[in-house]
Amino acid sequence: MKGRIPLGAWAGVPVGAHWSVLVAVVLVTRTVAVVVLPSAAPGRPASLYWVVGALVAVAFFASLAAHELAHTVVARLHGVGVRRIDLWLLGGVSQLEGRPPSPRADFLIAVAGPVTSAVVAAGSAGVAALVAALGGGDLATTAVLWLAFANGVLAVFNLLPAAPLDGGRVLRALVWWRTGSRARGERTATDAGRGFGFVLLVGGLVQLVLGSGVGVWWMLMGAFVLASAGAERRQSVVREVLGSTPVATAMRADVAVAPGWWTVQAFLEQRARQVPQRVFPVVSFDGDLVGVTSLPALAELPEQRRLTTRVADVSRPPTAIADPDEPLADVLTRARLSSSRDVVVVVRDHHVLGVVSAHDVRRAVELATAGVTGG
Repeated sequence: MKGRIPLGAWAGVPVGAHWSVLVAVVLVTRTVAVVVLPSAAPGRPASLYWVVGALVAVAFFASLAAHELAHTVVARLHGVGVRRIDLWLLGGVSQLEGRPPSPRADFLIAVAGPVTSAVVAAGSAGVAALVAALGGGDLATTAVLWLAFANGVLAVFNLLPAAPLDGGRVLRALVWWRTGSRARGERTATDAGRGFGFVLLVGGLVQLVLGSGVGVWWMLMGAFVLASAGAERRQSVVREVLGSTPVATAMRADVAVAPGWWTVQAFLEQRARQVPQRVFPVVSFDGDLVGVTSLPALAELPEQRRLTTRVADVSRPPTAIADPDEPLADVLTRARLSSSRDVVVVVRDHHVLGVVSAHDVRRAVELATAGVTGG
């Protein structure tokens, strides 16, 4: 996700926020400080409303992170890794590194988030009742009640049966369980998601025509749901087409590797210029994979530093590492090949056999569609 602000890691899973979260924090703060608190607890200084509103906004996004972390915990319990967690304007996304092994696992991973939000909502409501009973004042009570309400809405909204919402995952798991076909479950969930996204877009447009600012949010959510459901549908079609096609079918074996101990200048002059390649696996002196680098990354290094900087020092982790016999569809679940610098490095016994790029995947899909399974 571009514009990502790192927020640390939880149990080894990187957590980050898109810059749009800052916009959302401001919007939530303003809503609470200008609309909610003055009407429920009038007579306080405006500065106090803004301070409390900011605290409520931060608490809300902390509960949103807890929602995503719940997905992570349950996914790991079922043997599914999590690449990272991203928070953004309209919520959060836990990027899984694989597919749930069964309908039951799929269901439990999906409901973990809404259940957590419901628990936070119930707990916040309980705290609000306790604060009121102890005479804590209407300002604090209202703030905590709003947090309970927001988490309740989050739980209910996410359970709507439409991909990419958690309810869409639940629908997928149920159809998968009833029919024995995960692909059919994915089709049902993504079709529902596209329909729901369209309804949100139309509803938001109607709200705008009627003069309600809420329509902007509806349209934003509709666009997000529609785009995400469409992307998931395309990924599902690719997985269906590929079936059990192994990584080796799409792999390019005729790739030059970059010796990590060479200087950048020596590599550019003696090897990079001689091959039609932009991304290079970087290997150690023993032939073990160190990472990957690219011509743009090497070109960004100042000329005076290229004489003393090793290629290994300009490398980064590959998008993914795969075995040649692994199903390509499974690899694509954990690897996002979204740019020309993204490659899956194919490794066996710690030695590089080749790479797979987005172009290679498209070629494999086209061949599989034509009924050709060979490379």
